[in-house]
Amino acid sequence: MSTELPEGTVTILFSDVEGSSRLATERGDETARELLRAQEELVRGQITQHSGHEVKSLGDGFMVAFASARKAVACAVGIQRALEEWNAGVGAHGRAPLREPLRLRIGLNAGEVIHEERDLFGAAVNAAARIAAKADGSQILVSETVKALLGPAKDVQFADRGRFRLKGFPERWRLFEVIWQEERPSVAAPPMVERTPFVGRDAERAELRRFLEQAAGGHGSLAMIGGEPGVGKTRLAEELMAEARQRGMTALIGHCYEMEGAPPYMPIVEALEAAARTATPEGFRAALGDAAGEVARIMPELRRLFPDIPAPLELPPEQERRYLFNSVREFIERAGRARPLLLVLDDLHWADDSTMLLVQHIAQQLHEMPVLIVGTYRDVELDVARPLARALDELHRQRLVHRIALKRLAEEGVSAMLRALSGQEPPAPLVQVIYSETEGNPFFVEEVFQHLAEEGKLFDKQGRWRSDLQVSELDVPEGVRLVIGRRLERVG
Repeated sequence: MSTELPEGTVTILFSDVEGSSRLATERGDETARELLRAQEELVRGQITQHSGHEVKSLGDGFMVAFASARKAVACAVGIQRALEEWNAGVGAHGRAPLREPLRLRIGLNAGEVIHEERDLFGAAVNAAARIAAKADGSQILVSETVKALLGPAKDVQFADRGRFRLKGFPERWRLFEVIWQEERPSVAAPPMVERTPFVGRDAERAELRRFLEQAAGGHGSLAMIGGEPGVGKTRLAEELMAEARQRGMTALIGHCYEMEGAPPYMPIVEALEAAARTATPEGFRAALGDAAGEVARIMPELRRLFPDIPAPLELPPEQERRYLFNSVREFIERAGRARPLLLVLDDLHWADDSTMLLVQHIAQQLHEMPVLIVGTYRDVELDVARPLARALDELHRQRLVHRIALKRLAEEGVSAMLRALSGQEPPAPLVQVIYSETEGNPFFVEEVFQHLAEEGKLFDKQGRWRSDLQVSELDVPEGVRLVIGRRLERVG
């Protein structure tokens, strides 16, 4: 580890332990300190190996400077691989793998920096810290600048994760993920879409967190989140998924689609496909067990993954579906016994009869399983002709479902959302006019904000609120269709 900080164009790396604030609470002060010390040793070893310059330790992470972008990326990859081996107990002289592995978020950016004694400052440094904050555990995110500095690189793979708004920067940044897990190079990771800032929802989140804790303890349940389009149902479920993963649980999601001729069981099949991509083949096959042949009825790809799967039983039609339902339920239960499971079924207002009947069947035994199922649906589309409406009535009659109604944001919530989008306190008159026009719908709030920002009506060249901002002259479009239409006109 060199003591002289590099000059010129510098690549800055920030690392951060995911969920570090919970370590002491959940594992005790002594264990938490041992875990953090272990990651510090691993990180410092990789910094030395790749000619990095430790600028400072941040308690649960590091700020590191590199004269070479290539060495910075190689160091980030080395850190993640070393930590993965440590989590698995490799070379630990008999230590068992960690049940809840330690995970690091890493972000990198490059640019000119300001030297002051033994520290570095400037926009390039700030952006690197913001990029690290956008990463999930075990993820490496880099700016477009870092990717450009590397140029064509056969030994480094990048995945475009889209544009993100970084706090304190007026323009969105395109971020790329470094694909470092050698055992999964051919699996295309899902795109990361920049998400609306998550604000409010404390009561709903607390209730879902309670269900999550009960499922982790072996007593699962079914929760349904209803609300109007754009109110944040899917986002709330995604936040719960992130929390479940931080707790060491498996979190899967499947979607329903508004389309003619959609195959039955679509959200269940999507979740199974995600599990097959992320789980080890041995673990996935063990969870399938004797039910593999029946599960393969709705997911034929299983026969390609596991040629040993037997043919399904030949049964009369009236027995075939019940046996299939039992087989899927047993698979989900075994998967949950291996690691507690959160299963999100999105947009159930478009679900078919078969999917809802299967959900009803699984719900009968959820209280005995370490599995939480969360469904989302549009309550404005909950008419009696849809399978969801009939299923909800029956589930409610049997007291097998917890229904959560998600409402629009209050004016304080809109203010918090604008604060998160802009990275600064919003003017009160702007909050009032946007709240008035959007009535607190989060999707509409963000669309109006982005429309006004893209037209240059909100921020000056330094990214601060314009001093000549006149709310009465903003010309906020009426209706979400008009807002989106105007934004699309600016797209090439």
